[in-house]
Amino acid sequence: MMKMIYACLMVLFFMTAPVFAQVGPSGDAHQPPSAADIVAKMQSKLNLTQDQLAAVTPIIEKYSSKREEIRQSMKDDTKGKDSIRSQMKQLRADENQELSQLLSADQMSQWEQMQSKSEHHHDGGGNG
Repeated sequence: MMKMIYACLMVLFFMTAPVFAQVGPSGDAHQPPSAADIVAKMQSKLNLTQDQLAAVTPIIEKYSSKREEIRQSMKDDTKGKDSIRSQMKQLRADENQELSQLLSADQMSQWEQMQSKSEHHHDGGGNG
């Protein structure tokens, strides 16, 4: 019973969090999506079960924070672009490996399509 309440609270949180996350702290509307945004999108697009949602959330949070650390190092210019690109690629592979343990083959395929669309959207900005 307690697990179900927790899952419902998590869903409620992730459904309302994107409303408050429209613009980043620096006023930058082109900020990468937060972990809450990603999980909410996964929930709606992949029809996650409550168990999947509860298991996927910490994975997405972990990799989102790792990606943010890499982005910070990029802003601080402490690492070269090739190094950053390979780190991001490795993170994505590790994240997908963990998610593949939780998602069905169909969900995983849809997730990879979502990622690829997101990648093209971000890379097409002309800032690189």
